Amino acid sequence: MKHYRIVGIGLFASILAAGCAGTGERIELKVPIAGMAGNKAAAMSSATVAVQPFEDQRTDRSHLGARYHLWGGESRFNVPSGTLGEATAQAFADYLKGKGWNATVTQGTEAAGADITISGKIVDLSVDARSGIGQTTLNAKSRMVVHVNSLSDGSQVRETLSSTGTNQVFWFDPEDAQELLNELYSKNFEKFAADTTLDGKILKLRQR
Repeated sequence: MKHYRIVGIGLFASILAAGCAGTGERIELKVPIAGMAGNKAAAMSSATVAVQPFEDQRTDRSHLGARYHLWGGESRFNVPSGTLGEATAQAFADYLKGKGWNATVTQGTEAAGADITISGKIVDLSVDARSGIGQTTLNAKSRMVVHVNSLSDGSQVRETLSSTGTNQVFWFDPEDAQELLNELYSKNFEKFAADTTLDGKILKLRQR
């Protein structure tokens, strides 16, 4: 009986330590995510695509979310450097390159002369992790609006991209939050690719 009691106390102490560890720390979540397109890159399109940094219109732009610890306190998720809008634009450009688009990130007047210009707004993006006894529940949500202008005919496309994700783990690891963030971006970008098509140097919505 003593043996089992010691094991039980040791397990509880481990859970207690895990629930308290790292309170107040900064946890970095990386955007963009390399290789997110997944498949081998297609042949490069002749149309030049300028992706501009997204506007960050979230209510709270100070962090990406938080991990709420078992016994109180929190740690915050943040991008390691730069801004979320710049990182999102780079992630989008990398994804489009993987799909065969001739896409690059541009600033301000650098977009002049591009066949297609993409800009966007981050309306909502957050990842939260709440630790309990023996489990941590993660929830994430994203909403962004993408605007596309085609130079040759002046046409415009507006696409709203929304996604959510959830996961439950025994021991929390920052990689759990990273994977959930990756999932949100992948869902949004895949929806954009599914809803649009390049017709020469013009971006159009697919006919359903």
